[in-house]
Amino acid sequence: MEASGLGGNAQGVQPSVQVLFDDSFRLRVLHPDLHANSRAVETTCKNFRSKLQQFHNLVKNLLAHMDEQTQRIETAKLQAIGTRNMVSIEVETRSEKLRDQKNVIANKQEQLERLNAELKSLVMVKQEQEVLIAHLSDSSLPGL
Repeated sequence: MEASGLGGNAQGVQPSVQVLFDDSFRLRVLHPDLHANSRAVETTCKNFRSKLQQFHNLVKNLLAHMDEQTQRIETAKLQAIGTRNMVSIEVETRSEKLRDQKNVIANKQEQLERLNAELKSLVMVKQEQEVLIAHLSDSSLPGL
């Protein structure tokens, strides 16, 4: 490798830049060791960027999964609230139906008692009429 200094400036001060030739006879401004180090840093940065992109994709997928789970939880929560409301309404409805059925039973019981009293009254009237008919039949048969 050869090193050569380039011309000076107007005041005659030499710049500190060295021009070098590498093994392939290409011009280099950096020393080969510095060039190799910068290539290593470049490779490391590319690897880091790749890993960072993978991490970003992983976080993105995780957030999408979390959003999906959040939707599932919200749906289940709304279903549970709806079911709880339906159960509350059913309890109230059953209470009302039970009250209504008890009222119907009480009304039917009263109607049964009235009809039984009417039947008893009619049976007594029938018996009285049969006794009257029998009495009249006996009195209309004079010589038997």
